Amino acid sequence: MNARFEIHPPREEVLEFIRSCPGATFFHSPAWLEILGESFRRFRCGWLTARAGAGLRGVMPVAVISRGPLLQCQALPFGTYGHPLAVERSDSVRLLEAFYTLGGGPRCVAAAANLLEWPGELAPPSPWHVRLEECRIISLETTFEEYRSVRMSRKRRQLCNRCEREGVSARILEPSDLDDFYRAYLSGSTHWGGVHPYPRRFFEALFRRRDEGVLVWGAYREGALIAAHVDFYFGGTAQAWQAGVTPRAHAHDAGAFLVMHAVREAISRGTATFNLGSSGGDEGMIFFKESMGGREQRYPVVERVRGWWRRLRRS
Repeated sequence: MNARFEIHPPREEVLEFIRSCPGATFFHSPAWLEILGESFRRFRCGWLTARAGAGLRGVMPVAVISRGPLLQCQALPFGTYGHPLAVERSDSVRLLEAFYTLGGGPRCVAAAANLLEWPGELAPPSPWHVRLEECRIISLETTFEEYRSVRMSRKRRQLCNRCEREGVSARILEPSDLDDFYRAYLSGSTHWGGVHPYPRRFFEALFRRRDEGVLVWGAYREGALIAAHVDFYFGGTAQAWQAGVTPRAHAHDAGAFLVMHAVREAISRGTATFNLGSSGGDEGMIFFKESMGGREQRYPVVERVRGWWRRLRRS
């Protein structure tokens, strides 16, 4: 059984296989890889696949990113998850070994895989190494009423109640709301640095995927959008991904209000967990996520960066 990189495997075959895997996230789906490919011209997205005969045994989503004549291999970009999904652990190991080969090629200057779900120990070959990342996850084996009254902190619940009393309402945004959303996103993201701000076309592609689990929530007060939140729903998982907040949002705790609505949607879909994502070591963000009911989960990231490339990026 061999593992190979496939750009266009049969979409329905991959989707059916992914849906059968309990550790699957929206980031494993064809929709997410198509969104990345549509939005970033340098991205070549596909899956490492393990097959036995004509049948799939495992998949691992990968984006190969062109840097002129050089490449980066990410599973996946922007800190999103790309752990293998497979019938057996041996299939997952084979896929990860194929990723090491892909990311160790002569043109590849950097590679990383975010392994939210990985059974057992990791022993990557040198010069690959492992670091631990964190996220906060809410367990949703409950009713919304119990979540709100027990899982949320008392103070956060009070702030959300006040938000409602002050006339803030929440709804799912439509493509016609994209301009308002993008203004809200830009108002909060321009000082974040790193990959931000994302290009508008990225969000255009996301807004078109509502039927595949992309919901963009908006908080309104006096007819104006003051905060927004992008969330992904797929199988047994929901994922908070990107927020957009205006200065007015902080006065009403509108971000928490939207997370609460997103969690209610997840519970109504029978979702088992809601992942609030990584906090990047920000203590304020960690406090916020834990006040919403999130509990820490640590997971490995395997990565390899050529020394001269690291020095060049720092200079």
